Amino acid sequence: MLNLAGIAAADGDPGDFSIRFGMGYDFVSQEYFTSSSRYDTSLSPDPDLTDITLLSKDYLDDKKGLVYVTLNPRNEGRYILETGWEQTPDILRALGRGHLTVGGKDSRLESDFDFEIKRRCRGDAEIGEDLSVLKGKTKYIRRLSEQVESSLRIYGENVAFDSTSSLVYNYSRFGGELGFSIFTRNFNSIFFNAGVETRDVPDSSQLNFLQLRGSLGYFGSLGGSQISADLTIENKDYDSPDNRDDYLLITLYGNAKVPASENIFVRPLGNLEYFDFRSDEFINRDYLLARGGLLVGRDYSRISLALGPKFQLHSISSDYEGDDDYLEYMAFGSIDFFYSDRILCLIENQAGRRGYQNDPVYYSDFTFNRLSLIGSFKLLGTLNLDLLFSAEWEWHEIESDDSRLYLLSSGLSYTF
Repeated sequence: MLNLAGIAAADGDPGDFSIRFGMGYDFVSQEYFTSSSRYDTSLSPDPDLTDITLLSKDYLDDKKGLVYVTLNPRNEGRYILETGWEQTPDILRALGRGHLTVGGKDSRLESDFDFEIKRRCRGDAEIGEDLSVLKGKTKYIRRLSEQVESSLRIYGENVAFDSTSSLVYNYSRFGGELGFSIFTRNFNSIFFNAGVETRDVPDSSQLNFLQLRGSLGYFGSLGGSQISADLTIENKDYDSPDNRDDYLLITLYGNAKVPASENIFVRPLGNLEYFDFRSDEFINRDYLLARGGLLVGRDYSRISLALGPKFQLHSISSDYEGDDDYLEYMAFGSIDFFYSDRILCLIENQAGRRGYQNDPVYYSDFTFNRLSLIGSFKLLGTLNLDLLFSAEWEWHEIESDDSRLYLLSSGLSYTF
């Protein structure tokens, strides 16, 4: 996605009132190979004789203009109100957001709201294209003691389309969450959250659901190592008959940074995800997804490097052949570069192989390379350049399954 946008001008004291305007261009594209005989061996029993064609699909290609007005008294971030307008030759969007913080360290209330109105201004609108979205949340945080902090959060969302279908529907979503954090003298924390969420779909009651979620986690240091871990359990119950689509989800995540010497560290990684569906169907099959890795890195004054192996294991429990079972292994490398508040650059690359346990009908084993970059650079004064780039290449055993995906977002802004 390419996004070139944003010249900003400020009027009055910096941070009080600002106007941001600019031009933009959004673009998302994918390249892939295809063949009419990919799924019909009678047309070409010898894969080497398959006619293969490289296709390119542009999912988004829009030029746009935008203007935003922001009120942020004293640049404190406690009270923010922003409204904006974006328009392409075919689509217009009105957007806004607000934030309010009341209170101090021991007790405070934080509220946020967002809205979006999207309309087609030229041509006929497709189903689901014209919409209105309104979101809001309020969080109350209270310090019970020097070591214990509690929080209560409620939130809601309403989405309304001008036209609906079996796949596009209006809905309202509401929820609440209660949390507690226990702090130690070393600023380590143990946290617990429990919440409930419900969704109401007027056009299809079977899409209504009630969701319960709870999590327990730890963030801090232990024996000189930095550790982050959490366990989450989620249960979702739809109004559909025979427990269809109902599930229990369990996730376990762990990450540690263990110093090996003054500047060298070892980082073990682990993530486990288990889906247990109440009613097993072809599209709802219990599965286990496990990820792990072991990285070795070095910290410099402005640069941090890490390198090591990673893996991903996907296993489905079903009565079928297990086409979706696979093992993915890769070499991972990252470079993080910081320079004061002027340069931030994060680069990651993963090169590896995915192998399926059986011979799937619709896809094949492949080698891949995934590259990502996030950067923010202050060039001259308040002239700022932001970059977001992601690319993925897949080389399959069956060449017609090959694909390439590129996403790019960039912005150049100037504030005065």
